[in-house]
Amino acid sequence: MDLIGQWLGYPAPLDRILSIIGIELHWIILQYVLGLPLFIILSLLLYARRRDEKWNEMARTMTKALGIIFAVGAASGTLSEFGLVLIWPNLLEAAGRYIFFPLYAEIFAFLIEITFIYFLVFGWKKIGVRGRLILAFLALIGAWLSGALIMSVNSYMVAPTGIQASYDPMSGWKYDKGYPKVLLVVPKEIVSVLDVNKLLSLGMEVLGERNEGVAVLLPSKIVSKLASESWSNVRVGDSVLSLVIKEEALGSVKDLLVKDIVDKILTNTVKSVGYTMVTFLSPVYAGSILHALGAAITVTGFTIFGGYSLLLLRSRSDKRKVYYVSGMKLGIFLGLIFIAVQGLVFGHIIGTEIASYNPEKLAAMEGTSKGIFSFSRSLGIERIMSFIAYGSFEAKLPDYDSIPQDYCTLAGAALDCRPPLMLHYLYYFKTGLSVLLGLYALISAILVMRGSLSPALLKINILTPIVAHIISFLGWAVREMGRKPWSIYGIMTVDVAHTANPGDPLSYGLIALIVISVALALILAVWKLLYVPSVREV
Repeated sequence: MDLIGQWLGYPAPLDRILSIIGIELHWIILQYVLGLPLFIILSLLLYARRRDEKWNEMARTMTKALGIIFAVGAASGTLSEFGLVLIWPNLLEAAGRYIFFPLYAEIFAFLIEITFIYFLVFGWKKIGVRGRLILAFLALIGAWLSGALIMSVNSYMVAPTGIQASYDPMSGWKYDKGYPKVLLVVPKEIVSVLDVNKLLSLGMEVLGERNEGVAVLLPSKIVSKLASESWSNVRVGDSVLSLVIKEEALGSVKDLLVKDIVDKILTNTVKSVGYTMVTFLSPVYAGSILHALGAAITVTGFTIFGGYSLLLLRSRSDKRKVYYVSGMKLGIFLGLIFIAVQGLVFGHIIGTEIASYNPEKLAAMEGTSKGIFSFSRSLGIERIMSFIAYGSFEAKLPDYDSIPQDYCTLAGAALDCRPPLMLHYLYYFKTGLSVLLGLYALISAILVMRGSLSPALLKINILTPIVAHIISFLGWAVREMGRKPWSIYGIMTVDVAHTANPGDPLSYGLIALIVISVALALILAVWKLLYVPSVREV
């Protein structure tokens, strides 16, 4: 099977590649905005307790780094945001209409970040250690609040609130019963014109009255079709809706836009769940935010460890060597703790959530297709993975080959709706690399404590931030690519979310070059403003 061709075969391949470049660049930067305030706080606490100037210097260095990175991060975030608006306008229209609260609230979280980060950067010499601690804590609150708000929206896209999955680990796939199904609260005036019996025969389930409407579970294939018709300006008379509207009522509603009907249903659904809570109630939110924060702290820890290893390798001053070793210890111990917590706790939480609510993605991640080489099958660990995912050795991993290719509706009847099988190799490469990095971190922590710091070890340490970034990059790739061809799982596919006026390859190449240039500018700034001055002191 052509694994890359399968992924490129979904609609809008160039736009998806450009989005990956922009989002991944922003995530590379964002990890430090989330992670550095915590390390600054820890360094300041150590300074307040021990009055050892090296911890104050370390906190000051990390604060400078935070100021530089945040400035570039704000620019890359703006660039990514405008890119999303231009490339995926229908998705952003839907987000702004129905799940707007966290996007709006994030503006205020951003204001908290920018205010207290730069108070800390420029007011460092004018305030004492307690004042610095307060500012660093407020900067941490702003950064983590911003991350929590944005992750809630992303989690909703992965698994909307109320989604009912298409797989039972004991009995198998449930596509024949209309799953996956989406929670909707249909206003009573719309219910009055619908032929409920026809909808029931198509797989709809009635849950009961709620918020001046009727709560139902509607097959996602119908929901996504209505979403497609909504953004294609289809009228009710030409829509699939006409098949489930009472004959006596069809004449009065046939000229209405499907979008107006869908808007009333979605508005009432969000109102019923709660405008401020609808994204936070996504069933994958808890694992998502924990995993994101854990990744940020892990990458930050290994970057500090690698950076101070580089300086120690260059240093000839015994006094400076003590300082650099202290920085290495802080970085490796936090990095080791969080890479372990990531794998054993946060990773397990998000893994079980994905197994329960994104079974198609799990099938691709575990490579259950007979058309590819599967690590889990070859290693004989399928039952172990079943136990990890579902808590029972009797449970079965979802079979990829049994997923209907048309379980969603895409522009072009021949397109395959199943997630890309390349996820299997990305996921297992990421997992294997994580295990190796964790083992190396454990060995390094022991050697650092013993003072066994050979030049060869220091050179390998310098590479650990790169490895940590690769792992984090692959994690986001699996998360985002595994949702395809959906933009919002069960509701909106990429062809509906996509702009009707895409750019040409040359334009996209130029934009990608600009985005990559931003990353290179950040590396140059860190080199000139942090590394070069430090080297002068060695």
